[in-house]
Amino acid sequence: MKRLIYISNWLYLFSLSLWVGGMFLLGILTEIVVRVKLKEHKPLASSVMNGIMDAFNVHIIYWCMGLMVAAVVIKFLASQKGWAGYVEPVVTKRKYTREVLLAIMVVLALYIGSVLRPQMHDLDQQKKANPADIRLQTQFDSYHSRLTWLYTVNMILGLSLFYIHGKEMARFREGSGDPSAE
Repeated sequence: MKRLIYISNWLYLFSLSLWVGGMFLLGILTEIVVRVKLKEHKPLASSVMNGIMDAFNVHIIYWCMGLMVAAVVIKFLASQKGWAGYVEPVVTKRKYTREVLLAIMVVLALYIGSVLRPQMHDLDQQKKANPADIRLQTQFDSYHSRLTWLYTVNMILGLSLFYIHGKEMARFREGSGDPSAE
């Protein structure tokens, strides 16, 4: 059972790293590079960004969410059932802070991937078909601004989860949930 808990911790951190790192890489660096390098080729830039963001916002993030939720469930069950003497470490004022932050991240990611992304694709296609329509560009810019803010919130929440996990690692020794074991 200790091995299962160890693996679930590893999967949780790996998935969180991939998720937050990917948001930074794609949401900031890739978009800037594509906008600068393909400035004169807007349809190509749009196509490149849509392809990259579709792959990340649907396939990769959904896998990360699934692995993280599975890890949380395994650790919760281990704590409730007392598997191998496992006690869930708590370093925040509220017991389920980590789980609430993850739940908010999941809801925001599902909204981005399942609602906002398809709406932006539809608007992008309409913009390409009718480039003179300023209303479509304004609406697309509004959606893009919303996407940027949601990405920012998710990055901050992800960094908060890293901070909480770091506090747990610093406070609790391997195999012990008792803070007095330091």
